[in-house]
Amino acid sequence: MAKKTETELATSTDAPIVVPDWMQQEEVKGSDTLGDFMVTPRMTIVQAMSDSDRKEAFGEGGVAIMPDGLKVAGKDEPFVVIPLIFWASWEVRSDLNDSTTPMIENSTQDPNSETARKARNKDTREETYGNGFTRKYVEALNFIVKIDSGEASGELATISFSVGEHHTGSRLCGLLKRRPCSIFANRIELKTAVRQRNNRSWYGFEFNNPVDTPIIQDKDVYMELSKMHDSLRGIVDSGAFKVADESGSATSTVDAEALPI
Repeated sequence: MAKKTETELATSTDAPIVVPDWMQQEEVKGSDTLGDFMVTPRMTIVQAMSDSDRKEAFGEGGVAIMPDGLKVAGKDEPFVVIPLIFWASWEVRSDLNDSTTPMIENSTQDPNSETARKARNKDTREETYGNGFTRKYVEALNFIVKIDSGEASGELATISFSVGEHHTGSRLCGLLKRRPCSIFANRIELKTAVRQRNNRSWYGFEFNNPVDTPIIQDKDVYMELSKMHDSLRGIVDSGAFKVADESGSATSTVDAEALPI
């Protein structure tokens, strides 16, 4: 049997961790600061610019969890996710051709920051610097989701919508806001679709209701998801939450369109 990854061990629904009845009544000790070091993998769409190994492994337009290298779905193949938590962030991104400046110059969750203010104003989202480079101020709409179908069912991953995909993220936020239930009670079907704009093309997500049910029906499942939401809410609000980059290191949120993946 292949060795399971840390993500599989922590989130597997096939073999959930069950503690004895007597332990369920005990205070949980010693894990309160573990969230400060929590790093969640990223859900990535394989783009035309992705390297050949990735395209061979998952197919152009396919979806994978990185850096774990787990397949989520192929091109045009729908899969279901449960959104556990949402938050917005704002970033200063350097020019892709600027090899001397970090990709993410600054990242914040403060909606009143200068970075957030510039990102929300179309006239200040871009500025020139250095030797003809362009710096971007970007708003990202972020979700931690639990995958609820397919090969990666049970896994947790972060999805970020920004730049060309910001509108999709905004529409998803609107859909969830209109539903009379908690965010983690929702089930959303995702699949990839080609975008075309200004002589550019890339893959993004389209969303719909699952064919079975868009709302969690099992109370025990709902209560477990509620606990996960509460735990993640505390970590995100504290600013300690990190998202893994392609190598597994902690980094800020970035979108597939902006990176040469």
